[in-house]
Amino acid sequence: MKRRTFIRSIAATTAAFHIASDIMGRDRGPVYGHNGMRYTMDTKWSKADPLKTPVNDCHEMVQDAKGRIFLLTNETKNNILIFNKSGKLLDSWGHEFPGGHGLTLADENGEQFLFITDTSKHQVYKATLDGKILLTMDAPMEAGIYKESKQFVPTETTVDPVTGDIFIADGYGAQYVLHYDAKGKLKGYFGGRGAGDKHLDNAHGICIDRRDGSPTLLVTDRTRNCFKRFSFSGELQSVIPVPFMQPYCARP
Repeated sequence: MKRRTFIRSIAATTAAFHIASDIMGRDRGPVYGHNGMRYTMDTKWSKADPLKTPVNDCHEMVQDAKGRIFLLTNETKNNILIFNKSGKLLDSWGHEFPGGHGLTLADENGEQFLFITDTSKHQVYKATLDGKILLTMDAPMEAGIYKESKQFVPTETTVDPVTGDIFIADGYGAQYVLHYDAKGKLKGYFGGRGAGDKHLDNAHGICIDRRDGSPTLLVTDRTRNCFKRFSFSGELQSVIPVPFMQPYCARP
């Protein structure tokens, strides 16, 4: 090897070593996840002033088609905070969700909407991205499965992009999955608290899974440490155990 080439090689190796040492030597906090999905927490990501736009509990965040990140909190000074990817606060709205819990982004004819569950008000709302409430869904007393409205404590929703049908998981209440049409009319229900696999206990999260062609519902059963797969009509198709875990949400 020529002397000039050798020196360039040594310089490049030394620089790479110092860069790697700097990166590996930083205290970046705990690492979350496993296999190829590992993350560290950036505690300074949000540029919002917590005194002006406080966050109490945040159960869910979604990202819209424009790349904006919507954060739901049960702090009624500002229930929805909207950020860009760098953590800059773009906007905020909402003062009426003291139990803001589940946040779902749904597509409808090329437009996106938010579905918000409120565990304190026992309601589910459909809203535009700028905060206009389009639909309010109360406890389905007409179904005859609730003695009083406060038994309905919805935690999550999922929306079929083909039909617009809405599925609500009553994960902190009577443990039913409620099926509505796009206009909020009840079409059916299944699950409920009880013994046997077809029943649910802490049905906290729900999503639609289309990976195998025919759409199905994945529902968490946190107390029994498993996911359960149902047809849209409520027929149990399979139980997916996750030993020693309590699945919080469902994503295909």
